[in-house]
Amino acid sequence: MYKNSKAKEESLGMDMKITESGNSSPRVFNCKGPEEPNLTDFPSEVLQRIFSFLPYSDLFTSTLVCRMFRDNASVPVLWKRFPIPAMEISQDDGLDRLLSVLELPRFRKIQHLDLNRVFMAIKKKGGKNRPVLAVQPPDDQSKFLEVLEIASKLPLTWLNLSYNDLPSVFVSSPQFLSRLILKIPHVDLFATCRGASSDFIGHFLNNYTEASALHTLNLGGCDLDALPTNLVTKLNYLTNVALEGAFMTMEQARAFLVDMAKGSKIKKFDIGCELIVDKDTYSDVFENLDPELVATALNNLEHVIYHKLDDTDFHQTDLDFPPDLHLSHFLEVMGKNTKLKQVEMEKNNFVHVAPEVVAKAVNNLEHFEMRPNPFKPSAQIVATLDLMAQKTKLKYVLFEYEDLSWLNPGLVARAVVQVEQVDMRCGLSRAHVRAILEEISASSRIRRLNLCGNDLSKVPTHVLESAVKFLKRGGGVVKLEKKGKKLHLKY
Repeated sequence: MYKNSKAKEESLGMDMKITESGNSSPRVFNCKGPEEPNLTDFPSEVLQRIFSFLPYSDLFTSTLVCRMFRDNASVPVLWKRFPIPAMEISQDDGLDRLLSVLELPRFRKIQHLDLNRVFMAIKKKGGKNRPVLAVQPPDDQSKFLEVLEIASKLPLTWLNLSYNDLPSVFVSSPQFLSRLILKIPHVDLFATCRGASSDFIGHFLNNYTEASALHTLNLGGCDLDALPTNLVTKLNYLTNVALEGAFMTMEQARAFLVDMAKGSKIKKFDIGCELIVDKDTYSDVFENLDPELVATALNNLEHVIYHKLDDTDFHQTDLDFPPDLHLSHFLEVMGKNTKLKQVEMEKNNFVHVAPEVVAKAVNNLEHFEMRPNPFKPSAQIVATLDLMAQKTKLKYVLFEYEDLSWLNPGLVARAVVQVEQVDMRCGLSRAHVRAILEEISASSRIRRLNLCGNDLSKVPTHVLESAVKFLKRGGGVVKLEKKGKKLHLKY
């Protein structure tokens, strides 16, 4: 990214002297032009407002123009929106360099700090060539602690500590690490204790109270199986939890879901594409639990991300997967009584699920995104659209396909107009475009329709005008924009 050390120093916000080529003495630039009023005539408030619109490179260059520009362009509030490349700095130049950057006054108000991989555990070969983790040198550990101490004084709302050797930090400063994590609303700790002690996680969970600022926590890739079960259940006190690829025991997972089913504060639960792993069987720990418990617990949340198929499986359509009983039961409960507003579960095997079960489940949500899935039969999509046209709770739907030419235009149109906001990120035939626009009327629920790059030039004028008239009810400026021979709907 950086061609030389000087470029790196400039990009990281260090004040540099501007000198003429071949001359070591500073060259003084006059900020004021001889004929016209200059920006330096403006008060500081106006200058800072102007600087607030500049990208990073231009803002930094402004600090080199003159003293007045430097003082006004270095105000911390202007720099809080720019990320510090901490991983790159620490790996290229060491933690000392990262410390000097973080100590710059201009970064005193940053709210987001990504410190992932700045203090990784050292891997060494153990018995049978298996890697084991070794503690970092004491000097590096003390420097990383200094980095964390600076972070603790910043007004952070998000801190990423993923892949760092936090277990060794915890040994030397247990109270400090817990206080740091609990005072920040959003903390990522992905893979901070894989193959290492999870004591630091247990410590801050034990000290978590309703007064703690922490509400969003990522413990993906962490070995949680050694934690007391009562501390794992405390994750239900948080608002957003991610456990993608974490390790648990069946006892921990069962207790966690039992409390979730009774009443959890979790709104968004992210399992992603790497399942929560059963410590003993190395399989999906939820698959080893009662389907009724799993279904009841997950339907007691608002947003669930749970993909059981990885990208390799997803692109091999010839694989013969057995019926997914847990998925079927989950969708049945979702279609009857759920608190869920959004699910992201497209990477699952829906082949053996009845179309009407999928249709009822989807139309009981508020937000749904439809994407290609070789394991979702077309009959399920047709059933979902058919019920959507009749009765749905959906407020937002995204269609993301190459084209929908295989679906009946009338069915698509009747379904789409019953949803408040629709994004059609797919190729539509002329018949589909016209059918959708003709279906928009005073009785339609739709308020915003994004047809992306689909051409409307072949749609009769009176149909376009009528559709635009009703879409304007949703607010904003709705217009038809011509580009060459094509006509597009724009907001």
